[in-house]
Formats: sequence, structure tokens, C-alpha cells
Amino acid sequence: MDTSIQVNSKDFNINRKRTFLGDFDIFKSLDVKQLAEISPLLTERKIKKGEALYTEGDQANYLWFIKEGRIRAVKHTLQGRDLIVCSIGSKQMFGTCCCFQSQYYPCSAIADTDTTVIMLPMEVFSSLMGKYPQLSKELVRYLSERLRRMQEMRSFDQETVERRILHVLVYLINEFGETIPLTRREIAEMAGTTVETCIRTFKKFEKDGLVDSARKKIHIKNLQKLNERLEEME
Repeated sequence: MDTSIQVNSKDFNINRKRTFLGDFDIFKSLDVKQLAEISPLLTERKIKKGEALYTEGDQANYLWFIKEGRIRAVKHTLQGRDLIVCSIGSKQMFGTCCCFQSQYYPCSAIADTDTTVIMLPMEVFSSLMGKYPQLSKELVRYLSERLRRMQEMRSFDQETVERRILHVLVYLINEFGETIPLTRREIAEMAGTTVETCIRTFKKFEKDGLVDSARKKIHIKNLQKLNERLEEME
């Protein structure tokens, strides 16, 4: 069953659309008139927890924005495992790595919760970048920042498990704030370690007053101390 909803003034109020787009740094350089021009080009879609928006190798037809909910990007490895590449929360966008020449999505996007996304056709976004140069500038800045974070995440294969998990936590704080809606199992996958080792490490963090682990979420109790711990290990 197709759950896509074509945006129009009846289904998706114009003022709400302008406000929604304005929440993203990439669109903050555009004025109200320009945002209003883009809004009718958007499509809203609701997906259930566990449903795939797209799978690895699918045609990259859309740029995506999360209105509410959470998406995880998953890469299928040569060893037959599904590796969580990243987790993306509300008011974030994804699919941006396909904006320049890439024809296919490099990973799968799976809903971690019931999620509402906004779709913008990739060809439309490409034309908007030509029309509004500042949009291209903001996209490059955004992609550069995401690439820097991902490189930090993937450049510590030889580091200790504790340091790898700390890096993952810092990355997730940038995505979700100080309450991270992920399990220790998911963090273990992102850090490239076992669940058992991750649990032992989190018990150490809890004892040191860095975090508080609850069911399906992790609360950062002392961000400054967590950053200091990471810096000490540099």
C-alpha cells in the first residue's frame, strides 16, 4: 500500500512547510518567498517501524527529511552482516551523499520507529542548487561536516573499545542531544565491538558518572566529563 501523500494546501499547510524547511541549516539562507516556492514540491510519507524507505542499490530518486521519528542507515557487508552506519533523528536530512552524480543509494534506510519523512525529488533539488547558489554552498558545508564526523568514526579501528564507544557517543550527541534513543546493542554495532564488551564499558561509564543507561535509551549525565575523558585518551 502506497503511503505517500502529495503535498498541497489541503494536506500540508503552506506556513507549516515554510517553518519545517526553515529548521534546516541548508535552507536558512533562503527567504520566505523562496521557501514557499519549494514547499509545493515536497511529498510527505509515513512509514512503520522496521519498514525500509529504500534499500542498498535502489535508484537515488529523492532527498529525504525527517519530520518526526528515527531512521538508521544500514550497510550489508561482505561477511553477510548488516552494519549500522549511522542513526538519524527528527529535523535531520539524509540521502545527501547522492546529490552529486551518484545514481544509487549506497546503503539501506530503515525506520527505527514509526516515522514521517518529507521527500524532495533529487532532480528538483539539483535544479534548485543551480538557481540558488547559496543552497549549493550550504550543502557542501553540511556534507563536509558529516564526512568529518564519519571519518572520525571510522578511523579508530586500532583504538581501544572505550575510546571507540566514546567517539560514537559524541557523534550521537550531535544527532540527538544528551538523550540518545539507541540501545547498547546498536552502539556496539556502530563501535565495531560485541554487545557484552559494550555493556561492560557502559557499566564503567555509569560508575564514573558519565552516563545513565535506561531501556532503549542512554542519557548523558556529564557531557563535559565525557569530552574530557575522550581528550585524555588522545
